[in-house]
Amino acid sequence: MPILALAQVGARRDGVPVLDDVRCALPSGAVTAIVGDNGSGKSTLLEVLAGVLPHDGTIAGLPERRALVVQRTDLGDRLPLTVRATVAMGLWRERGLVGRMRAADRARVDEALAIVGMRAFAHRPLAALSGGQRQRVLVAQGLVQRAPLTLLDEPTASADAASRDRIDAAMRTLADGGATVVVATHDRATLGRADHAVLLERGRVVAEGSPVDVAAAQLRRAAAALALG
Repeated sequence: MPILALAQVGARRDGVPVLDDVRCALPSGAVTAIVGDNGSGKSTLLEVLAGVLPHDGTIAGLPERRALVVQRTDLGDRLPLTVRATVAMGLWRERGLVGRMRAADRARVDEALAIVGMRAFAHRPLAALSGGQRQRVLVAQGLVQRAPLTLLDEPTASADAASRDRIDAAMRTLADGGATVVVATHDRATLGRADHAVLLERGRVVAEGSPVDVAAAQLRRAAAALALG
């Protein structure tokens, strides 16, 4: 199975090291969960993979097209965007800011909205949605890009149970289509549904493997830290 292979990857923010000597393999056609405490470097790793943050080291197999799904945005509060328009923004790279939407593009938007269960909300203002619904729309924006690498930063953080299930199912749809899906998460359900997992601690990989094994390693390390503290 093709992989993204990271070797000696490091990154800084304002001159402060955030990732240090990261080594791991991210399989295609699979969902990889990146887990760890706040400040462990999860979001930074996604930004490195997305190409929005400079890094040291090497990443082999990185595709040119990548989609980054961020946590809930206030964009809908600042601009009068509908759900459909928000998802269509995912096509800007292909169509340009003023490119006309073709019938095939509209069908892609409809398909992405249907996958996350938001097609009935297509003409609603984004600002009128709940946090979980907004997050589903942002996931649809990532889906519509059909990128070989899709990166999601805590996509279920503000979501209710139904939205979490929809988002996890959307990630599975992407992976089943052959994409490399990488999700930073604190959600145990999302971790349990993943195919592969990586545990970060203070910017370093401390465990990698099956979600069950990585979850067990995380619990062991947390218990050891409590015993020392």
